Amino acid sequence: MRFLIVQTLDRLRVPNCSWFFIFSVCLCLLPHAAMAAAEVRHTISFPKDREQLILVRSEFPVDAAVTELLMPNWTPGSYLIRDYAANVNRIAATSADGTVLLLEKISKDRWQVQTSQITTLVVDYEVFTPDLSVRASWASQDFSLINGASVFLYTEQTSGLPQRVNIKNDPARGEPFTAMVPVPNGDAFRADNYDELVDSPVAVAQAPAYRFTHDAQDYVLLNVGENQFWDGKKAARDVEKIVAETQSFWGINPLERTYWFLNFIVESKGGLEHDHSTVIMTGRRQMRDRDDYIKWLGVVAHEFFHVWNVRRMRPVELQQYDYQNEQYTKQLWLAEGLTSYYDNLIMSRAGLITPKEYMELLAANIHRLETTPGRLVRPVTEASLDTWIRQYKPNSNSLNSTISYYTKGAVIGFILDTYLRMTSNDRHDLDEVMREMYKLYSDKPYSAEEFEKVVTDIGGEGAGELLRSLLNTTIEPDVDTALDWYGLELKRGPVSATEEQKEEPLQGDLGVLWEEGIQEYVVSSVFDASGGSVAGLMPGDEILAVGGERLAKNNLENLMSGFSPGVETTLLVSRRGKIVKLDIKLDAAVPDHFEIVLKPDYKKRNIRRLRSLLGQDPQ
Repeated sequence: MRFLIVQTLDRLRVPNCSWFFIFSVCLCLLPHAAMAAAEVRHTISFPKDREQLILVRSEFPVDAAVTELLMPNWTPGSYLIRDYAANVNRIAATSADGTVLLLEKISKDRWQVQTSQITTLVVDYEVFTPDLSVRASWASQDFSLINGASVFLYTEQTSGLPQRVNIKNDPARGEPFTAMVPVPNGDAFRADNYDELVDSPVAVAQAPAYRFTHDAQDYVLLNVGENQFWDGKKAARDVEKIVAETQSFWGINPLERTYWFLNFIVESKGGLEHDHSTVIMTGRRQMRDRDDYIKWLGVVAHEFFHVWNVRRMRPVELQQYDYQNEQYTKQLWLAEGLTSYYDNLIMSRAGLITPKEYMELLAANIHRLETTPGRLVRPVTEASLDTWIRQYKPNSNSLNSTISYYTKGAVIGFILDTYLRMTSNDRHDLDEVMREMYKLYSDKPYSAEEFEKVVTDIGGEGAGELLRSLLNTTIEPDVDTALDWYGLELKRGPVSATEEQKEEPLQGDLGVLWEEGIQEYVVSSVFDASGGSVAGLMPGDEILAVGGERLAKNNLENLMSGFSPGVETTLLVSRRGKIVKLDIKLDAAVPDHFEIVLKPDYKKRNIRRLRSLLGQDPQ
């Protein structure tokens, strides 16, 4: 404040400037100086957790006649308008002395409060928490999760101020865990501003915390809901291997304090990245199944890779968050897709999966890409731009109209990485590109042109041309050429177990996907130009019979094995309760998986190349 007044006096040193005028200006500056030194205070409590309610009291410094309160509509990292204000109930405003203030809701996400003659606005409200997910909040007697965007109101005038959070909770129900900095000699936490508050989820639970240190950096794996099926010590050891490999990959540690893996073992799934933490959700028995456990490790690797790629190295469109509106970017293929390429590689290089398991994961990505017709409709950059209306809002035609930038981005990563290695005889690779990008853009945002420039500078014009075609057109990525460089080939069709046996006969198919989790055979999606599409099948149709044979529980595969591609037959369908008969010409069934195998004539150089990629001996 003293600096502000002195600076103003200095500027006012003009002839005939009266001291009365100077004094008046200083008085006008006093509220603004006080605001600059203030903070926003939030108090969280859970007296109604049985009703899934979080109670919030927020105290805002104010210096205007009218103050506008806002609730975010989305949270960074999950690109969908979620309208968090829909869960705000019983909101009221008072002054610091308890005087009731006039509060009016003026839009779906805004409230207006009359704040003349007061300096502190106190707002009390409830937040309903119906969604147990990584992008929302949850209140229960067992544990609670606070994701800031879904809980905390803000004002535009105070969003840049420090935010203090006090968690009032029965110690018998657990304690708060968060990456926010504890307030010295207090029971609260502090964020530098509203962005950091949103970026700092809080877990409130009784849960084991597994702590480890790597290269002088502290980490914690918190297992909320750990049970007899979950080996916390082994999980922590494996997380440490991921941390070590990822830190080695980037060669720099941007973390300023302890990093938290907030792992909720609650029969849900997903992950969401933050600057100094991540929220992960998984199943209670996920460690008991090898494939399921690899999926969990993959989420850990993916979210931790984001510490560098997207949390610090960020697209220009996401430099400043606008919590009320969509922020469009074409770069999610890089932020999410290339992270999806590296999460599997990190697991391999850390020795957590075998080369065979890595190839199964790569083959699965290629299978998802090549069996999605939408890949021929929408370039991956446009899929990124459309994330707000497509990626998180799929419908029955999504497979025909778009492609996941996670899936295609991961395949693009493999193609581009291999091209760089192949054209430089393994002197350059995508690792080098990523590290150079971080060196250039860890402290400033990047544009689409800048990633292409780094690729071109390292790999030459051919690499830049390849990248442009993969991003901006629907050209098919040449996975076969890339695999061949490693002495590998992709088996796309049904193959027999031994070379002596003939290939299995092709099987007919309806050209549809089925609703999951029900016994009946109900169509969820119909592939464009498939036999089912030509026949007139629609999402929601229940298939009762094929070729006069009744469909029963689990007998679809046996029944369809009797039909070859091109066979014409009939379907009996229940459509909104009406029985319909359709004529259909069957397609060739799409294999439910692809397989990557080592070619019989592979060379030692192929093994060397695979070892360079995977970080371990492929044999």
